[in-house]
Amino acid sequence: MSRIPGLAQSWFRLFAFAVLATLIFCISLPAQVSTTGKIAGVVTDSSGAAVATASVTVKGPALMADRTSPAQADGSYLFDLLPPGTYELITTAQGFQSLRQTGIVITAGFTATVNSHLQVGQVQQTVTVAGEPVIDVQTVQTATTFNQQLLQDIPAGRDPWSTVAQMPGVTLTTFDVGGNQSMQQSTMQVHGSTPGEQVFSFNGLDLNWPGANGGYTQFYSNHDSFEEFQVVADNAASAVSISGVYMNMVTKSGSNTLHGQAAAYYATAATQAAPVLPTFNGSPVNSGSPIFLDRDTTASLGGPIMKDKWWLFGSYRRYDVDLSILTVRDQAGNPVPDINHQTNTDLRSDWQIGQRNRFSLVWLYNSQNRFYRRDTAYQFVSKEASWLQIEPAYILQGLWTSQITNNFLLDVRAGYNKEVFPLGYQHTVGPNDFTRQDVTLSTETGAAPFAFSNPAWVFKAAVGASYYKGSLAGTHNFKFGFEWGDSYNPYIYQINQGINAQYNNGAALDVIAYDTPFTEKTYFRDTSAYFQDAWTLKRRFTLNLGLRYDRFASYYPAQTTDPNLTFPDLFPPAKFAASGNLIQWNNVSPRLGLAVDVTGHGTSVLRASYGRYYKMEGTGLVEAVNPVGFAGQGYTWNDTNGDGIPQTSEWKDPANFIFGFGGTSTHIDPKLSRPYSDEFSVGYEKQLWGDLRVSASYFYRVKKNLGGLKNLAQPTSDYTPITTLNGQPIVNGVTNQPLTLFSLNSAPPAPNILLTNISELDNNAYHGVEFDAVKRLSHKWQLLAGFTMQRQKGVFCCAGYSDDALNDDFNDPNRDINRRNNILNNDATYVFKVDSSYDLPWKFRSSVNFQHYTGFPFQPTEVFSGPELNQLSTTVILQPAGDLRLPSVNLLNLRFAREFVFRDRVHIEPMVDLFNLTNGQTVVSRVQTFGPNYQFPTNTINPFLARFGLKVNF
Repeated sequence: MSRIPGLAQSWFRLFAFAVLATLIFCISLPAQVSTTGKIAGVVTDSSGAAVATASVTVKGPALMADRTSPAQADGSYLFDLLPPGTYELITTAQGFQSLRQTGIVITAGFTATVNSHLQVGQVQQTVTVAGEPVIDVQTVQTATTFNQQLLQDIPAGRDPWSTVAQMPGVTLTTFDVGGNQSMQQSTMQVHGSTPGEQVFSFNGLDLNWPGANGGYTQFYSNHDSFEEFQVVADNAASAVSISGVYMNMVTKSGSNTLHGQAAAYYATAATQAAPVLPTFNGSPVNSGSPIFLDRDTTASLGGPIMKDKWWLFGSYRRYDVDLSILTVRDQAGNPVPDINHQTNTDLRSDWQIGQRNRFSLVWLYNSQNRFYRRDTAYQFVSKEASWLQIEPAYILQGLWTSQITNNFLLDVRAGYNKEVFPLGYQHTVGPNDFTRQDVTLSTETGAAPFAFSNPAWVFKAAVGASYYKGSLAGTHNFKFGFEWGDSYNPYIYQINQGINAQYNNGAALDVIAYDTPFTEKTYFRDTSAYFQDAWTLKRRFTLNLGLRYDRFASYYPAQTTDPNLTFPDLFPPAKFAASGNLIQWNNVSPRLGLAVDVTGHGTSVLRASYGRYYKMEGTGLVEAVNPVGFAGQGYTWNDTNGDGIPQTSEWKDPANFIFGFGGTSTHIDPKLSRPYSDEFSVGYEKQLWGDLRVSASYFYRVKKNLGGLKNLAQPTSDYTPITTLNGQPIVNGVTNQPLTLFSLNSAPPAPNILLTNISELDNNAYHGVEFDAVKRLSHKWQLLAGFTMQRQKGVFCCAGYSDDALNDDFNDPNRDINRRNNILNNDATYVFKVDSSYDLPWKFRSSVNFQHYTGFPFQPTEVFSGPELNQLSTTVILQPAGDLRLPSVNLLNLRFAREFVFRDRVHIEPMVDLFNLTNGQTVVSRVQTFGPNYQFPTNTINPFLARFGLKVNF
């Protein structure tokens, strides 16, 4: 923690150093995704010849100062780093009429190709042409941009996960109804990406939480503070680190006119349909988490302090979502609550320094309070076993863009993200209360499994350059960049009595003793650089040629165990020297693509691409081997007095030892290679009419170098097959077929766990075909729709060795049962989505949000235990995932609104949102462990909900 104040104090020094280094050395630097767009084109005369003497000017409300550029010798021009907005171009040349082209809409990452055809005449004569390019004919990147119309007019939850859920092809682990999932982030994947391969980028800078695999966030954002929300999925340029769900959230800014918004949304149990209870063993059972309060209020204001010089924007949000957990009841038989509260304060200041420099300072603050957060590893978590989470976090960013010359621009960004993520015991839990986990019934009671605090921080700095050159065997837009990051993720753990007690269908199973209390510290540094050239030949063929370099290094500092260890005899106190770099990867990945303007008129494009994408990482790898980290030992528990409470005399005996994990028992293979995926795609996009465009694409992805654990102390040769257990033949509980298990030849030795690459996982592959239709809001309607057919199949593994490394062992033949031929992750065979709005007569508006998913794969498992198993118990997959599936999901949301306009300035819009209109309370989660609760429906989609809202814009 001593490094944090120093980092905060040196923030501006580091930022200034990055800027100075760029100006002095002109180095090719950014590794950040674009928050801006481009306008490119060629100026020609009526014969099609280039007009090299032309001058082109771009202007628009999002720019503080107009920008002018002379055409190149071949008549080409480029305006880069344009903030999202609507622009106009004015093209002039001696002996020609001026040409004014209006209505050019720019979104983040979009290249608008606008060719200017000049007519002979007097320069004072101006020809105005309205219309915008719809298709980006220069890039191969697959991205979906949620502009203000999609963000504000479509009925959905008001959070990043509900927004991404509307994107074609994306699947999530949760299904939202009116915001009921807003307070628990969902794991997302798209076109076969690894679950958790997701970046939460604020203004083009990756500021994820550094823990686990680095793919999650601790910052819950303000939905109304975004100007745009762009999701990059596939075929990403070399500036983008991953091929997954890259969320680029661009915050609003002020403008030359005072503008603002105030909004309120409200729903309660009175506006919600009654739960329809699913059945289990022929009887209705409690399931689901209906809302009893959903209240969301926001206010924002932006405007000029000095027109064209200094803009300010500010926003505030208060958001409450309170749920009832029907599956878990208190002693009075009432459902336990899930009460959540979120606030946000967002501030942005933009300065125009001269004609060529713009500097922005952004401050984002979030407080996320969850009063009954539950462990997702168990389906039934009692009120006292939930966590108390009171979490503050903030983000500070500095952004600078500079037009060094007409064709050379710099983009410099720096950001600092600080959070304190605590999970504490409930106030009703005493020091003698401990966690009781039933692995068969999937229950967790007594107390939360641990209490901890996580005061983590991330610092990122990035510098980028864009250079345009025409008349060089075509036109080139060179982009090059560098990003440097430093991340710190500490854990401060404490566990009541130092143990978790585990049961098997109510009977004592084992006790896990932990090395708490402890304070664990882990760092990683990531550095990246890239080069990209968009090379356009003959005005129709654009080669996207990119190369990316990534360096990742992770380590722990010198540490000492806590002097107050609960079990110093099991985890002897010690001092540990700094590790040095336990992980040190240097990787280079190509990004290649071709975009062909089929007709030459910008109305259709054929794209093909190949890219290699290395898996993102966080501190999770080194945390698995940190000697002052989460480590434990499992012991057989003989509950001799039958009270269900583990006295030390009932388990704490070396003869009862069955397994160990963490810290000193785990080490990293020095030859460990970084996992990656190779992705190939081909697609065709066409403008049908107006601004409606449709596309068809094929995606293929294969993963390599995936990793997992092997317990070297228990090689496969140490296991012996057995066909009886507890004196009875072993039977697969799902298929009723005989089953062979494997018992260790002797009592388990001390573990020696290796974290390494697993060659069996190299065949995990994805195939998908997708059809999309997109239309911006014009002529009273807009559309975002997609239909995806897909299959992701291969060898089942832990979610990734950074995410779930402790739950697998590739030397254990029991784990190998039914491991192959699994449908992987949240693979829905068919995914269909429609977002649309239509302006009805008399200023009424209707909107629809429909989502269909084939039911996710269901993977049944069973816990076997008995005296024939020297390892006490083992968990076995009974059927590959995909043989059974959960029911398919259909979600239909509608909005009806009416706009009232006062004095042509103030727009007041009351609305009603109807979520899950068909009231389809589909079961989306069941107990997967075979036993008394097997297939018990633990969660359903929330009932129909009406949410009322009022929005005021001026």
